Amino acid sequence: MAPFATIETRWFFEGHSSAHPVLQRWFEACTPVPRAANVPAPEWKGRVGGEPDVYLLMPGCTDMGIKWREGTLQITGRVEDLGSRRFTSRHEGRVQRWIKWTYQEVPAVYRSLFVAGGQPGPDTASVHKTRALRMISLDCGAPEEVAPGLVLERGIGFEMTDLERDGKQYCSIAFEAFPDDAATAAGFDAVIAASLEGLSDTLGIGASMSYPEWLYQ
Repeated sequence: MAPFATIETRWFFEGHSSAHPVLQRWFEACTPVPRAANVPAPEWKGRVGGEPDVYLLMPGCTDMGIKWREGTLQITGRVEDLGSRRFTSRHEGRVQRWIKWTYQEVPAVYRSLFVAGGQPGPDTASVHKTRALRMISLDCGAPEEVAPGLVLERGIGFEMTDLERDGKQYCSIAFEAFPDDAATAAGFDAVIAASLEGLSDTLGIGASMSYPEWLYQ
């Protein structure tokens, strides 16, 4: 599969989304851009069969993520850390550029790094995820919210995810824009600022990090 390049920002919090009702209500109800007809309400979905994402642990390596997800091997590499960015007067996050490769056909020797004998490998972290996704299209000039399943050439995924690792619960908020080019970057800040404008909870720089950074906290 061809590499998939993104520009993104994320925040992580202790406790599932239900422990952050203001954040959850904002995510589900905010209207930062016009909405196309028949866009459904955000739907929370887990992985196929309830299986976790299994990450290969590489302590100290926060610029790469390697995971087994729903029968595929996914490798992400950080291209550039663009540093902190203030989206509104109260909301600030770290913006990073990433690239991802997904492999469907993987030799058994590689699969065994993640799962052996039906159990996660010794140097892995299993993360159960339940996600609600909203999608904003940048294909037609002015941003417009569309159904998440629509195939886009240019867009911004806006998600809230419940996470569970080692019996502990977390949640995250993320904006992930694609492809990583000048046209997408031009709309990235504006869409995020419009989305966050009505959020009374503060998204701070201390909670903003990538998945590899979160895994090694």
